[in-house]
Amino acid sequence: MSADPFSRRQVLTGAAATAFAVPALAGDAATARATEPGPSPVPAAGGGPSYELRCGFMETTFDGRRVRLRAYNAQVPGPMLTVRPGETLRVRLANELPRYDSRGWNGNHNVPHRLDATNLHVHGMDVRPHLFEPLGTSDPAAPMIAVGPGETLDYAFEVPADHPPGLYWYHPHHHGSTAVQAVSGMAGPIIVRGVIDEVPEIKAALEIALVVQDIGLFPSETVPGLWCYEPQQNAMWQTFGGNVTRYDPKTGKAEPTNLKGGFTTGDYALRYFLLNGQPFFKETHNPDPKGAQSPVPTQLPPQRIRIRPGEVVRFRMLNGNSDNLMPIVVDGHQMHLIALDGVNFAEVRTIPVHADGEGAGQVLLAPANRAEFLIRGSSTPGIYRIRQLAQAEQFLLSAEKTICEIEVTGTPVVMKLPTRLPPPTRNYPLIRPAEIKAIRTIQFGGNFPGVVNPVVGIDFLINNMQYQDPAIPTVVNLGDAEEWHLVVEGPHHGGTEGHPFHIHVVSFEVISLNGVLQPPGTFQDTIWVAAKTTAVIRMRFKQWIGKSVFHCHILPHEDTGMMQNFLIVDQMAAHRH
Repeated sequence: MSADPFSRRQVLTGAAATAFAVPALAGDAATARATEPGPSPVPAAGGGPSYELRCGFMETTFDGRRVRLRAYNAQVPGPMLTVRPGETLRVRLANELPRYDSRGWNGNHNVPHRLDATNLHVHGMDVRPHLFEPLGTSDPAAPMIAVGPGETLDYAFEVPADHPPGLYWYHPHHHGSTAVQAVSGMAGPIIVRGVIDEVPEIKAALEIALVVQDIGLFPSETVPGLWCYEPQQNAMWQTFGGNVTRYDPKTGKAEPTNLKGGFTTGDYALRYFLLNGQPFFKETHNPDPKGAQSPVPTQLPPQRIRIRPGEVVRFRMLNGNSDNLMPIVVDGHQMHLIALDGVNFAEVRTIPVHADGEGAGQVLLAPANRAEFLIRGSSTPGIYRIRQLAQAEQFLLSAEKTICEIEVTGTPVVMKLPTRLPPPTRNYPLIRPAEIKAIRTIQFGGNFPGVVNPVVGIDFLINNMQYQDPAIPTVVNLGDAEEWHLVVEGPHHGGTEGHPFHIHVVSFEVISLNGVLQPPGTFQDTIWVAAKTTAVIRMRFKQWIGKSVFHCHILPHEDTGMMQNFLIVDQMAAHRH
């Protein structure tokens, strides 16, 4: 099965065309680029699509630099997968990565290790737990799936008949190698197609995927002129020193090395930001120790989308960055928001034209968030930008970035916008306070320098705990509704920056952000919790049982300990037996 080509016309021009472009606007054939070939089909019974994802190294050029990435099917982002509610999505994961030397690893799962082992997470989808083996296991001691070099694993994701149609994504989730693999290219979009796609005004719209990823790089230790992210075991990049160290348990200190790169929880020697596989922005390490948290920014030529005045465009935008909060604006246009994290609203939410000085933008996308929105081409022809506003809510300052441009040109057209949307029935009726069976507090914190993780040199904790593979701190009951309070306190609790909370298996309704009530029916699977704030969410554990996880979706934080297991149990079934 090939990657799903969009059925409506689309074109990007400029630095390069998108990997997902299909036939261009009239007269723009020279600027169009064909849809990339999809993944190879996997022989399987009917009932849904089948794909093969092969992960391995690939080389390409960014901004004149030779780079080596990790990728699915030798493309970044990975091929688009599509499925419909009620189908089974089958994926064969084939690991073609080279072997990695982890002989120096001390056995602590919160130290990056086994960079050649992988698995697959279909992020945001309401499907059976699939991180631990065997798939869907309820064994608290079940190990995490690790597909080694030369191995394959077949996944079968049963998509519920009432699954919300929208934008989701896939990426690796093997603890210890997630961050390195994802920030070197291993991620791709999933579209669940369904009833919202048949809304006449949406069906008529131009449809464009905007997949944003960051790529972290260091000079190769062995190949001159090559940039890659291939840290040796226990090698740690120091943002403040601009050097690489290794922890020596004999001295209790991080000892200097001559290495050029190492695992990082901060910046990189070089980092690119990609839109549909092409760089639009880069950062380099700031050698001034006083400015170490402010990477040196450079805007690169952006891609350009051409639309007519009055034409309606449907954007599906993924923040697939490993670590970058994105306040998004579309200059000069209202944003007609229809969905967050794959779950559409009951009605279109129209966000006014952005006014300078408003730092939150029109929509805020934490790492892993998705937004689906409509834009109607301005009556005033011209070039407008889709931007990420500058933000200072994280360890690293994030400069303003032009992600792409919209050129409004040509003969005006008249197209309508929808108002009401088909309700996502899986998420309704909304949870009433009287239904809540438990209220839990999830607190993000840490220590610097590291106390429990001296090899990494910093501790990332949830409820004052590092991740423990066999531990189950949280047990929930199938069918129950719960309210969780997500907390990032001040620096005295390690709350020096915000954290994006993500939970597997279910979506949650956002009730309030730092005491401010949110519009009913705002469903997400990932939410930004700013420093010194609390987010309140509610969720129902509706269908699946088994062992799963929740965590910070800043991937270097997750990989070094900011994650916990939880177990969904069928209490009624236990009573029946």
